[in-house]
Amino acid sequence: MAQKRLRAALVAAAALATLAAVPSPAQAASTTGALMITHVRPNASGADIKNNRQTNLNGEYFIIRNVTKKTVDLAGYVPDITTNTYGRPLPSYRLPAGARVYVHTGSGRNHRDSSGNHHVYRGYARHVLPNDGTTRNPDLRLKKPKSRDDNTSSGSISTCNWGRAADGRTYAC
Repeated sequence: MAQKRLRAALVAAAALATLAAVPSPAQAASTTGALMITHVRPNASGADIKNNRQTNLNGEYFIIRNVTKKTVDLAGYVPDITTNTYGRPLPSYRLPAGARVYVHTGSGRNHRDSSGNHHVYRGYARHVLPNDGTTRNPDLRLKKPKSRDDNTSSGSISTCNWGRAADGRTYAC
């Protein structure tokens, strides 16, 4: 009997040690809608401007995941950044259930690549995600369709916050 209790105690201790070793996320992402911002790369690798031209606009992006069991059209959802007013609504793009999409700052053809990753382009001619962290921590909000780009939380379904952004680093939300 004592041997069974000892064995049970050892199994329980091993289980607790295993649970303690599992890393937990620093900040869990959340949403009140069908879509959730999961990552942001506010500072593309390399120089933003070279020879008076904006460079690597598509290296600046954020990632949205469809958290539902049905396809969701991105049309009209508004990315609103608290430090500016560049909240152009997202274009129409049907994102399958459980899939994620890279939302790039620059231009390109909205598509699914050969690796199965989805890509949507916002069409800006300059970098729009703040990365210097000098004024305040930027906050990217994803708002419901028909929401205003007014730097308020009204209509928000998901947010992501970061400070000064390292060159080419992607941050989990």
